[in-house]
Amino acid sequence: MAFSSPLSRQDLGLILAPVCFLGIYFTSPFGLSLEATAVLASTAWVILWWVTEVIPIPVTSLLPVVLFPLTGVTTVGGATAPYADPIVFLLLGGFLLALAIERWNLHHRLSLLILSAVGTSARALVLGFMAATAFLSMWISNTATAMMMVPIGSAVIVELTAVGGRRNPPLEREDIVEPNDPLDVEGELFHSLEEDPESLPNTSFGLALMLAIAYGASIGGAATLIGSPPNAVLAGVAESNLGVQIGFLEWMLVGVPLAVVFLVVTWLLLVAVLRPTVDSQPGREDVIDRQLSELGSMTMGERRVLAVFGLVAGAWILRPFLIEPVLPTVTDAMIAVAGAILVFLVPVDGERLLDWEYTSRVPWGVLLLLGAGFSIARGFQVSGLDTIVADGIISLGVTELAGMVILLATVVCLLTNVTSNTATASLFMPITLSIGLATGVAPLTLMATAAFAASFAFMLPVATAPNAIVFASGYMTIPEMAKVGLVITIPAILAISVFAIWWLPLVWS
Repeated sequence: MAFSSPLSRQDLGLILAPVCFLGIYFTSPFGLSLEATAVLASTAWVILWWVTEVIPIPVTSLLPVVLFPLTGVTTVGGATAPYADPIVFLLLGGFLLALAIERWNLHHRLSLLILSAVGTSARALVLGFMAATAFLSMWISNTATAMMMVPIGSAVIVELTAVGGRRNPPLEREDIVEPNDPLDVEGELFHSLEEDPESLPNTSFGLALMLAIAYGASIGGAATLIGSPPNAVLAGVAESNLGVQIGFLEWMLVGVPLAVVFLVVTWLLLVAVLRPTVDSQPGREDVIDRQLSELGSMTMGERRVLAVFGLVAGAWILRPFLIEPVLPTVTDAMIAVAGAILVFLVPVDGERLLDWEYTSRVPWGVLLLLGAGFSIARGFQVSGLDTIVADGIISLGVTELAGMVILLATVVCLLTNVTSNTATASLFMPITLSIGLATGVAPLTLMATAAFAASFAFMLPVATAPNAIVFASGYMTIPEMAKVGLVITIPAILAISVFAIWWLPLVWS
């Protein structure tokens, strides 16, 4: 007797999402208004398809353009306007700058320079890789950063440890960029993961170093406004709903201290839990310097893209002090787009810093996902659903600032391990906004808690692209990653809570 195969996740989502939509829309649960019911039903459809990946996540992100006008939530113009939010263009400019940096291999040189300064002891190398990865992740995608750092880490591990067996079989291309994270960087970076399975040592140092890369990428992304999409979700919702503009410098005043403190905490926990050691035979300590010497002197392309990047970063940081008093209409998004245009203009050896062909590698799906998040947030607001959900959470009896912050940080940190961090942030932004307005707690405090927590996913390979990439390197098993990730997650919740309660009100007041 033949048995039919069970439904796949995609098949289940294909059926369940429309059924949930119709069930919610026609039953009007909780006594919701027609508009609030329509937003809840539409959001349920979008989330279920995000999680089950019936169709690609960026395509699912277009559903609000169809569902919101169809159900009377808003017009087509009202549903599509959030997709052109200034934050979307801020990230677009940042992505184009990052492509120019990658094209001329500047990111590789910068990482090696940082690593060459930390020495070759096991603890110093783990810290050096974390710091280098975090710094690069502040400016370019965490996926690209991890893919670039993994082969460097593999070379260091092989050079400094005795050769052993590989823990996991090599993963294929489609297994590495996990379904939760739409930030898929195509091209040459991926091929750096194609290592010889027999050349990978099985040591605690290898495990610690690879986890340092994954965790450094996620932590560094929280430091700047363009470092991680949840940061942009917060900035977009704050500007459109509160009239508060969070600039590049304002974000760094919170994000950089949090990233630096938690980077040190994570490093201490990694070396305490895993106790990494290396073989200190003479002659093995120069692997990083050897790679750096092979790069030679900086090329003209590297120097010019570094100059453009310096101009843009400087303008972002100095805008509130030097630019805004003279040109008050200039925004961070304008600066990013201007920098992106500039890399298409600056010549290098008969060509430009960036050609249009490279834009095929821009993660356009992230921009669509951000637009969907902003559109859903707008739907929550115009329908009053955000206030209703906030009232429901408030009815749980957790009304003190500390309790709400810890609850939010815990829920979002755990949820973002199995769902897209951008989708998670998009869902929680309007809810935390309404909770803050209803309880008298500063909404930005709760929103920032959700945004930072959405980036701190450490437990599973599917949680983030960096986690998946380092798992594919073969130096760890899923239980090992989950065990260490759980140890890191608990202090992450505490660190986010401490900064949200005591530090953020001082700098965003």
